[in-house]
Amino acid sequence: MRTCQYIYCRNSFDGSLAVCPVCGYPVDDSNVNTLDFALKNAPKLPVESVIDMHQIIPNREGMFDAQIQMMHGIGVEKALLQSVPTKVTSIWSNRQLLEIQKAHPEQFIISHFMDPRHPLARKRLRQYRERGVRFIKLLPCLGYQPDDKRWDRFFKTMESFGLIAMIHTGFITARHKDEERRAGVFLHSKYGRPIFFDILARKYPGIQFILCHMGGSIWTREAVEMVNQHENVWGDVSGSGLQALKRIVREDINVDWSKLFWGNDSSPFMYPYNLNLLIHYLSEIKKPDLPRQLLHNNSYQFISKHIT
Repeated sequence: MRTCQYIYCRNSFDGSLAVCPVCGYPVDDSNVNTLDFALKNAPKLPVESVIDMHQIIPNREGMFDAQIQMMHGIGVEKALLQSVPTKVTSIWSNRQLLEIQKAHPEQFIISHFMDPRHPLARKRLRQYRERGVRFIKLLPCLGYQPDDKRWDRFFKTMESFGLIAMIHTGFITARHKDEERRAGVFLHSKYGRPIFFDILARKYPGIQFILCHMGGSIWTREAVEMVNQHENVWGDVSGSGLQALKRIVREDINVDWSKLFWGNDSSPFMYPYNLNLLIHYLSEIKKPDLPRQLLHNNSYQFISKHIT
């Protein structure tokens, strides 16, 4: 038996197979980070077009061009790009994403990262709103508990500007360890719990909160309860959220499917494997419309109501 080497899969399969039968990741992955290989392995999707609600641009030469070509090849009509703290050098952050928004307004929506502990946080929120940015990326795992009352003015400002909170939830995966060492900043997975946003969703009904990764494999049920109970709380199953999706399906957890989005949250070359995982898990339940909901319709309706 083999174990799939793709971080968001790890399925066990017959050692004689050349690719993982679940996600399609190859045993010989020497060409996996090339555009031709990725396009060749792109799955046929049960939708006309896709909206990617959680994508990153790796800070490497040619990555943005690869993103554009993968979107065209797969049929991704729009992608919401996630920002990161300035010290994170491996992924494009605020300044670079702003240039993308200016050059490709129809294909991309961007977020801006902000930490409520920054001394100019509320002033920055105003500046971001004036730039036309609506999504604010929050990363409590940097070391703060988001429902502490000291951040009330920050969230009140977000609400007053009609900003949308994109929040990392779930465990900080091992792939971040090298980045942490380079930046000298180590993340706290304990602050990735969805429940920290329960009181904030109650206090600030004008903010739409999106729980990125739906709590991962650890806090899936917590994230589901938040999505089900709060009108202004949504979730995405990007990245480690695929493990959350796996739990939802296989444990038959009752979730409001109309409030979940899909996102790649990986290099452009990983689109095929993340899409395969989504389709595989959704195929295990008898709801044929779910792929269309998560890949397009839910995102389209959210953007239409809260952005345009």
